Amino acid sequence: MARPGRKILIPKTINMKMKLLALAICGLLSGSAIAQDVFSVESTKVKFFSEAPLENIEAVTTKSQALVNKASKSFAFIIPIKSFEFDKELMKEHFNENYMESGTHKTGSFKGKIIGDVDFGKPGKYEVEAKGILKIHGVEQERTIKAVLELTKNGFKIHSEFKVKLEDHKIEIPTVVFQNIAEVIDVTVDFAFIPKPKK
Repeated sequence: MARPGRKILIPKTINMKMKLLALAICGLLSGSAIAQDVFSVESTKVKFFSEAPLENIEAVTTKSQALVNKASKSFAFIIPIKSFEFDKELMKEHFNENYMESGTHKTGSFKGKIIGDVDFGKPGKYEVEAKGILKIHGVEQERTIKAVLELTKNGFKIHSEFKVKLEDHKIEIPTVVFQNIAEVIDVTVDFAFIPKPKK
């Protein structure tokens, strides 16, 4: 038993799983969801690109987690901010410390529902929209984002390209580097899903 006044430290890996579980409970596994309806990620890639007068900045992460419930068309994505990799280590340092404050805001997330007619029993490409709450830098914003959902025999893939305004999520750009960072960031998402393994 912890002594009064002492903090219990939770390892980061466990903390991440707890956050993902919370998203799953809220957006996916409520109601009458059953195991075969839930898909988890097989592979992920999230890339952002900033085009600015002095320097273009690009970063990629393959460490995201996600769940999709095909019956309810609900989804929950979570991205560990510190997992983004840059060409230059200094860029990564500025990104985490000066802009995203990832020591405090450790993850970004998007949860909501897939809008559009999708026949999960018929392979093919479907143009859909993902409508939900996008949370970046601790700031939530309701978004509707266009995406292409491609059904395969074993699962499905999701591809999306959209823009994020830094001011929408209260991400401030220091005046001294204003010409190095674009005010609107291009984001590309590619996720591949397979049926969630049975325990």
